[in-house]
Amino acid sequence: MRKIIAIGECVLDILFDGDMPRVASPGGLILNVASNLGRIGREVSFVGEAARDRVGDMIVDSLKSDNVSVDHIDRYTEGVTPSSFIFRDSNGEPQIVRYGRNNNDSFDVVWPRIDKDDILIFGGFYAIDPRVRPHLFEIVKHASERKAIIIYVPGFAPEKEPRITRVMPAILENFEIADVVITRNRDLNTIFRTTDDAAAYKNNISFYARDFINLDRNNARLRYYHDKEMVEVTAETGGNNFAWSVGAITGVIDAMIKNDITRFTLSGEGEAVMHTLTQLAQETGQPVASLLSQLEGKNDLLSERIGKDVMMSVLEEAAQTAKVASQSFDGLLPVK
Repeated sequence: MRKIIAIGECVLDILFDGDMPRVASPGGLILNVASNLGRIGREVSFVGEAARDRVGDMIVDSLKSDNVSVDHIDRYTEGVTPSSFIFRDSNGEPQIVRYGRNNNDSFDVVWPRIDKDDILIFGGFYAIDPRVRPHLFEIVKHASERKAIIIYVPGFAPEKEPRITRVMPAILENFEIADVVITRNRDLNTIFRTTDDAAAYKNNISFYARDFINLDRNNARLRYYHDKEMVEVTAETGGNNFAWSVGAITGVIDAMIKNDITRFTLSGEGEAVMHTLTQLAQETGQPVASLLSQLEGKNDLLSERIGKDVMMSVLEEAAQTAKVASQSFDGLLPVK
């Protein structure tokens, strides 16, 4: 079974109704995606850090209950597990006040086992935090060398780094190592000062990653870009924005496994070989299938291509999962 490795932050979100706390649950986009994938039966390991305190115990126990491995969470003793108080302004937009601090040491976690075509997802402020990034990125590079699929979700609160130029080199390096980049409109606006996903892909992201998915809740749509191809599906946008995004990203990863999308598929190597074989077939008069059969280990090239049907299948599942997840505070799906 293909494994999923999620690298992210452990934080407790406390949602307020006016001045009164209403509900508390483990927060963080990557963590909640990991929980969802565990709840629907995928093999998931979470890589992060949490203090040996009551809040850290709550988060770790929650992950365990969602069938997520916590063997790669560093439980530090100096510092506390962060909490976020989430208020809503008059327009319903979240206003976040953060308390607590991580330990001062670098990201000292035990590395998970990573194999070919496993899926590693990372992102958020963790992926650009100077304290965490050096060790985190070593794990990501190792995963890439092992031929795992790398998914980067760059979203982070702008107030954590108001000067985007300081972290742009790290963001671009993350783009470069990623096989798939997933954004929301707010992420595009934070990084590129635009919410035009087509322009962001053409002018920026496509130079680094071939596959780009944008979750556009404002216009109720999901878009998948792969080289010159683009497909779009309409998505229902009820519930809250965070939960909707968690559900959509969960659906993308689950659909990639269901559709047997591999690192080879995403690399474009299969498409390049097929293009060469087609030209050779025209020159020699031999059928493409005959030429294909002569390539050792390449007999599956005909199926190793990203087509619009596969792209559409990924988005359709993402839209459906987002719809279900958006009905909850934290985006968690029912346990299968």
